[in-house]
Amino acid sequence: MEKKQVDNQETAQPGPGWILNVMLHGTFAFIRDEGTKQILALIPDIGHHVCRAGSWLAETELLEGNEYELTGVKTGNGTFDPDQNLIVKFQKRPDKPQPIATLKFPRPKQITSLRVAEVPRTTFLHPEELASTSDTQHLPTLHVFTYDIENENRLFLKTANGGGHYWEPVFNGNYINLHIFSAEDHFEGPSNAAEDFKKCAELLGLQLELTGTLRASAIPNDSHLPAGVAAEETEDLAPRTLRMARLGRLVTLNGDANLAWYGNDALDSDPSACSGPVA
Repeated sequence: MEKKQVDNQETAQPGPGWILNVMLHGTFAFIRDEGTKQILALIPDIGHHVCRAGSWLAETELLEGNEYELTGVKTGNGTFDPDQNLIVKFQKRPDKPQPIATLKFPRPKQITSLRVAEVPRTTFLHPEELASTSDTQHLPTLHVFTYDIENENRLFLKTANGGGHYWEPVFNGNYINLHIFSAEDHFEGPSNAAEDFKKCAELLGLQLELTGTLRASAIPNDSHLPAGVAAEETEDLAPRTLRMARLGRLVTLNGDANLAWYGNDALDSDPSACSGPVA
């Protein structure tokens, strides 16, 4: 009798409590689609930024012009906290400019916004495009989308042509963390927060501009992180690059690799942060 081949991708079942955390670092313009229960993350074309995705410390470049869709997870009911995010009035996307890459996510079961900068409303040009009339607006520089995993063998960032982004999900207990960066990988100079924010606003057809800088607040302690996320994973790319250089020096000198981190300094504030709005 002919032996029938089993397709593991079809038959695999999620383990109890398997969770995916998608960590979005840096500059994105988010669009919520209540009809499809999806969130689009548009990555602006910013010359001094890199766009990478993958497991922690193993992120690779996203390809220009691609639209990636996250699969293998369950759709949830999580929302952006309006007290921690910059919500804007939105009509429709313009024909130009186009994002350098687009990420399409099912609605997560939870959205955690971290390293939140407090920004006076008076810092914005065209503040009438802000949804909130509060004197203090908020811009987070790190978002974590948390999902229940539906099928770990179908965890992909897929593209319409059937390909996708190379990413090998790695379990740490019951958790998998996917990092996506739209940020500088080195400190180039003074803060580019205003320029980066404007690029995001233009993707949404807005005239809204930020005229100052952002200083993202520190994460008080580990208890503010979603389950499965380590403090070291919250760092933005530029400070992490410096830390990896420090780690390399420690290793070559036969030093203690743990000294690459000082206490909880990975949770520190970020004076060169960049961020974008939520439509």
